[in-house]
Amino acid sequence: MSTNTYEVAASLRSTVTRLVRQLRKQNISSDFSNAELLTMGLLDQHGKLLPSALAEMERISAQAISQILNRLEEVGCVNRVMDETDKRKSVVSLTEKGTRHLYENRRIKEEWLVKAMDKLFSAEELALIEAFLPLLQRLAEYNG
Repeated sequence: MSTNTYEVAASLRSTVTRLVRQLRKQNISSDFSNAELLTMGLLDQHGKLLPSALAEMERISAQAISQILNRLEEVGCVNRVMDETDKRKSVVSLTEKGTRHLYENRRIKEEWLVKAMDKLFSAEELALIEAFLPLLQRLAEYNG
């Protein structure tokens, strides 16, 4: 690994961490933890999932995902249905209420981002960010 790659990686990590903190601060009135919002986001993205698949995607234990799902089910944001092929397993999906909460959370964060980006960046800088997004998305999806 070159010194330059390491320096870029360290700067990217630090910057992304600070940006994530800023985004989390935007929805302080949310009734949901970050882990619960992440779980709802994965269900929104993937549809129905087994709890074990959710735990693997979030890289948390089966017990931790079980607690998150119990809380989300208790407040009506997820639904569990017995798996048709294996009655010992349940499949989890997002309810309409869960979708509404998730989308409201996203809206608040995206509104903050729009205001910040409009204030801070020129049209050329916004174009650079847009061009960089596919690279950042590929990095975010890397599991190696």
